Amino acid sequence: MRYKTIQIDINNINVFWTSDQHFMHKNIIEYCNRPFKTVDEMNSIMIKNWNDVVGKDDIVFLAGDFCFGSMDTWNYLLNALNGKKYFSAGNHDKSIPSDKFIDVQQMFNIRIMGDEEVSDGQRITVCHYPMRAWYQSHRGSWQLFGHSHCRLSKENLHPNQLDIGVDCHDFTPLSYNEVKIIITQQNM
Repeated sequence: MRYKTIQIDINNINVFWTSDQHFMHKNIIEYCNRPFKTVDEMNSIMIKNWNDVVGKDDIVFLAGDFCFGSMDTWNYLLNALNGKKYFSAGNHDKSIPSDKFIDVQQMFNIRIMGDEEVSDGQRITVCHYPMRAWYQSHRGSWQLFGHSHCRLSKENLHPNQLDIGVDCHDFTPLSYNEVKIIITQQNM
């Protein structure tokens, strides 16, 4: 399957990345040692954190494992969260309301324009899973992934890879500039 590259100009719109919310998943609190007493507390804090940084017209790429529950649960959560959403399915995503997303794919290739330091655009591949190689990986492309819940050591990753899961980033989506800072530091 050939994936079309999505081009986004950050001078015109904000873009964010996130993964592995596991909304409505009680066992994830213990499994990942999340600092919440209940699922309701976890859900409400993640919704607040999301909406504190993401505006109504911003773009968000979700890299899977969004929520556990019925289609009504998905719809409720997606309606509660700001932004125009793209979705890369994870291993726990069974029924996905594709009409709530701009696009649903296993993987997205993105080209960020408007970053003065990257004249021909920063290429980014987003997928639920970490990869050994990805489109343009040998030419400075980044790979953003979830699934691992911060359990992969830096030694096992390429410096242009980043786990965008909420467990790694204070249960909040990351902006382009935040991702850029982290990846720049990893490459030093």
